[in-house]
Parts: sequence; C-alpha cells; structure tokens
Amino acid sequence: MKKILLSTAVLTSILLFSEPVLAADIAINTRIKTQEFRIQKGCDKGQITNKEELILRKEQKRIKIMIRRLLRNRPISRQNKRKIASALNKASLNIFKKRYNNKSKAKAKKHHNK
Repeated sequence: MKKILLSTAVLTSILLFSEPVLAADIAINTRIKTQEFRIQKGCDKGQITNKEELILRKEQKRIKIMIRRLLRNRPISRQNKRKIASALNKASLNIFKKRYNNKSKAKAKKHHNK
C-alpha cells in the first residue's frame, strides 16, 4: 500500500513540475498555445520567414522560462501575472507585425488593444 501511495505521489509531482507552464494558469497556457499556433499558421502561409520564425520562437521560449522562474515562488502573485500578461501582449503584437510586415502600425495597435 505504501509503495502505491509513494509511486502515485512521485508520478503526480513529476507531471506537475515537468511542465510548470501548465500549472501556472489556464489563461496563460491558452495564450501561449494560441501564439504558437499563430506563428505556425504564419509560417505555413508564407507570411513569416524562417528568420522571423526563429525570433518569434525565441521570444516564446523566453516567456516560458520567465514563467518557470516565477513559479518557483508559488503561487503567482498579481504583480507576476501582470509581468506575464505584458510579455504575452508584446509577443502577440510582434507576431502580428511579423505576419503582416508592419503594413499598418495603427492596425497593429488596434489589434493589440482588443
């Protein structure tokens, strides 16, 4: 019985800590997945070059690292959620700009403020 409980506890902790972004917040995780989908969609349509893709993917990776670092001090505070939201907003705007090649900054700002 103890072995079963111990193995269950170990498995649960591995699942929780292996992908801390998932444990952070459903809204944050959803935004990250949506942004990754938008990057992929832009690549598939030819709107984003390989170089731009690398830049955007690095930005996504930096955001994930930031979230993991902030998760060390559980739970995420309001201030840290604001930092994450700000980084995700900036990344979203960058994806928009790369996909549409800065054609209209006003349109990009309008999209960003929605």
